[in-house]
Amino acid sequence: MIMKRMLLLVGILVVLVATAYLVWQSSPSVAPMNQADTSWNEEELARLRSLWIGSLPALPPDPSNRFADDPAAAELGRALFFDVRFSGDGSVACASCHQPDKFFTDGKPLADDGMGVTNRKTMTVVGTAYSPWLFWDGRKDSLWAQALGPMESPVEHGGTRTQYARLVGRYYRQAYEVIFDPLPDFTDNPRFPPQAGPIQDVPEAQAAWAAMTEADREAVTRVYANMGKAIAAYERLLIPGPSAFDRYV
Repeated sequence: MIMKRMLLLVGILVVLVATAYLVWQSSPSVAPMNQADTSWNEEELARLRSLWIGSLPALPPDPSNRFADDPAAAELGRALFFDVRFSGDGSVACASCHQPDKFFTDGKPLADDGMGVTNRKTMTVVGTAYSPWLFWDGRKDSLWAQALGPMESPVEHGGTRTQYARLVGRYYRQAYEVIFDPLPDFTDNPRFPPQAGPIQDVPEAQAAWAAMTEADREAVTRVYANMGKAIAAYERLLIPGPSAFDRYV
């Protein structure tokens, strides 16, 4: 009697498994493992291929930055990107929010690894060289202009333009002058105050900036712009790799 019951149960189990397999095989929404998906029509396949990373065109040139593809500029930009000295308190770098191990973001709802908390999420800089507009609201139209925005933001890097020019002169003079022009003597405090820049939210820095001569302001701004162009040259090297979607296509 026990043997008959066991055989009956085994028979029922075999029937259930076979039925489940047949239902699974016939379902239009589930494809068997290791079998190519043939449900896409030609138009859909063409759309998929257009979104595939293999269809990404060559990196477009940046007519606003003649150092965009200069390896020496990219190396200087990489150093600046990771240097925490370029901040108000010496603790914030571009990489503080754009962390390589998090796809050059910080993985947080709002950026708070700078001098304060911003009101937006950190965007990745990977692949941004392909974008004609930068920041969430598209307020910058070049990669180097975008790189400079956080530098003078009180809640991000929180530093000033003369401070950065002096740091470049102190720590990166040789690397800078190989790529760009000879640097002025930024240690001349009467001409180049330690903290000066056209920052509306920092009246002291703005007043010190206004007291400088136009020629000295222009010299500082040239170095500041070249910092952005070097950082942009580095960021142009940050190209996305294939995702799960790309491997599927």
